[in-house]
Amino acid sequence: MAGPRLAGVDALTTLARVPRRPTRADVTLTAVLFAWALLEAATAAGPGAWWQRALFAAGVTLPLLVRRRAPTAAVVALVAVLMVRVFAVPGVEESTFPFPSMLVAVFSAALHARRPAVAVAGGVVTLAAMLSLYPLGYYETDTPGQLFILAFFIAGAWTGGWLVRLRAAQAATAHREARARAEDADTARREAKARAEDADTARREARARAEDAETARREAEARAAEAEAARSEVRSRAAEAVAAERERIARELHDVVAHSLSIVAVQAGAAEELMAIDPDLARRHVAAARRTAREALTEMRHVLDVQRDDAADAASALAPQPTLERVADLVDEVRAAGLPVTLAVGGERGDVAPGLDLAGFRIVQEALTNVRRHAGPAATTVHIGYTARWIDVAVRNAAPAPDHAQGPPGSGRGLIGMRERARLYGGTVTAGPDGEGFAVEARLPRGSA
Repeated sequence: MAGPRLAGVDALTTLARVPRRPTRADVTLTAVLFAWALLEAATAAGPGAWWQRALFAAGVTLPLLVRRRAPTAAVVALVAVLMVRVFAVPGVEESTFPFPSMLVAVFSAALHARRPAVAVAGGVVTLAAMLSLYPLGYYETDTPGQLFILAFFIAGAWTGGWLVRLRAAQAATAHREARARAEDADTARREAKARAEDADTARREARARAEDAETARREAEARAAEAEAARSEVRSRAAEAVAAERERIARELHDVVAHSLSIVAVQAGAAEELMAIDPDLARRHVAAARRTAREALTEMRHVLDVQRDDAADAASALAPQPTLERVADLVDEVRAAGLPVTLAVGGERGDVAPGLDLAGFRIVQEALTNVRRHAGPAATTVHIGYTARWIDVAVRNAAPAPDHAQGPPGSGRGLIGMRERARLYGGTVTAGPDGEGFAVEARLPRGSA
């Protein structure tokens, strides 16, 4: 019983289907009705010339080609052609057309119209148009029996299309429900399979957890050993950090002593030369040398105190470290020693971290020491620029005099020390020829300190 029932459902579904183009069955049906209408146009009695009757035959059959995709348009087209025939070529018609075409059109409107209201309107319009043919003189007699038969067939065709529409909708719903049930069954099978796989996975995980517990016990013992090793490494790193800091302070001592002794030597030599000529000026040189020597001693005590293990106790007695604000004093000292140097400061100083301040001062100090050593009394400019994010320091000297005898070549620690100071605070130092002279430029970020 299931086979014929399913076959009937498939037939109804096929009949209700709306293809994109006219099917072969639609073309065949339209061709048969057109041939029938042409035959009656040639043989049956009626008004109009042959070509008019043939044109009418085409007008009441060819719109059926679109009866599935545009059923309402097909009904309207048939009724319009019929009304043109009635009023343009009056007279009693002996042929059966457009009755067969109207039956097909009203069946299609009931079956394929998108909305039920449109399907009902198509049936009413078709019935009204066919019944109006009697009073309009298209058919000869209008007995009640003929009107009843005409209405019966029109209503029967529309009802048949409507029933097929309902049955096709039910079949489509049943098909969707069957497909949904099949998908649900397939989903249930997949879920059962997944649950079985989950159970197997759970068993494997239980075994894995047991293995992990054993591994965790072994790792606990290993971590205990690693913790002891880590503590030893921390102690070692602390010792290395202390050693590195003391090495950095030793480099600081080199910079301080080199600069201070150079200033003391220059001031003492100038005082010796001026002792007989200008005693007052000689005394000023001696005072500058004494002040520089005192600062050098203070720096050395600072370094030696830090080198001791009890440096924390001595920190409170340290003298303040030099800052960029003391570059003016440094320039005065260097100028008094015979180096023509000028200072330019731009921007707002604001708050500067002590370490960054010291690094900037030491860079200027080392650069001026290198000028005295390698360029002699060459014109030199020191520029300090403050911005919101950076502190820019530049020391530029002109070319040395041709008769200047350069000092012995340095060890290169001066430039290395400047770069290390800048790198410590995230800054940079560049040094190289500047025209005929030489320039040292440093950029120190404010926020790094």
